[in-house]
Amino acid sequence: MPTLNYNQRMQNLRDRRFDRENNSFQLSESYTKSLLPDNIKYLLESMRPIADSYNAKTLEAARRVQEHLERGFRLSFNRAYRTQGSVRTRTNIKVHSDFDLLTLINAYFYLAPGLPNPSPYIGDSDSDIEQLRTQAIRILKDTYDEVDTTGKKSVSIFNKALHRKVDVVFCWWYDTTDYREKNDEYYRGIYLYDSIEKRKIMPADYPFAHLWNVNYKGDQTNDGARRGIRLLKNLKADSDVEIDLSSFQLTSIVHAVDNQKVYYTKGTELKIAQAISDYLTILLFDSSVRKAVKSPNKTEYPLEDDKVVPEIKKLKSDLDQLIADCTNEFSNYFTNQAILSY
Repeated sequence: MPTLNYNQRMQNLRDRRFDRENNSFQLSESYTKSLLPDNIKYLLESMRPIADSYNAKTLEAARRVQEHLERGFRLSFNRAYRTQGSVRTRTNIKVHSDFDLLTLINAYFYLAPGLPNPSPYIGDSDSDIEQLRTQAIRILKDTYDEVDTTGKKSVSIFNKALHRKVDVVFCWWYDTTDYREKNDEYYRGIYLYDSIEKRKIMPADYPFAHLWNVNYKGDQTNDGARRGIRLLKNLKADSDVEIDLSSFQLTSIVHAVDNQKVYYTKGTELKIAQAISDYLTILLFDSSVRKAVKSPNKTEYPLEDDKVVPEIKKLKSDLDQLIADCTNEFSNYFTNQAILSY
């Protein structure tokens, strides 16, 4: 197993949690007072959430973008707005996390096969979405100094006042049979727009089911599942070797672990880490289990490609070293008491 440089990792973690606006680090109050060694601090801090007050600024940055867009649009159709991203599930590991503002054409929708369409749209949906994007770029450039239009799925802005980046993502609604029957956005999908290929991206995405399920599991495990996701994200970010696993894949891994095994109470951080390591072992040795892992919204299989195997091995190697480095301290009575009061 690799040797983990906890001094460097703690510096990396501090950098991710540095709030430029207030010139302060978003770390727990115990961080500077505790005499716990860095390996224990790294485990504990890697699992802790970013405070709601910081995430609120990200939400505010997206709200302001929406406000600017609505004031500036001159379009013949209505728009709707939704948000997505790790801030919405409180699994972000950075104070300044990217955030998606879904900007949807709200005048019509695509339908799942078999659903009746009593009044088909007679306009040009491709032209509509291109107009939406073109006008949005004009509005954003008139409002913000930093606008990046090179992304195929989004246009990005940086709000200097709030120190937040927002990705404006253009899309259409996709109505499923379940959505029509239950009128619950959990079942509603979206089609993203590829501005380079000039087409909708197939298949449909279901971001609202993803958000709901990740948050539900987080609540059911007393934040334990979220802590596991944050831990894996931090391990990936701080690894000495590149780990080619997306946040979506890391979230899917933890989402598949039994709730009881990742249930959080103070002092169970090592238990949660070990439960995730045990599950990674299963994924590595049983390809049928790995390939059957579903995304939180139950529509994708993010680990079915064999290319993820060496990446999971790298992730597990760092996780197992962290567990090994912390195990003795967790069994020490005085250290354990310090952890419980951390």
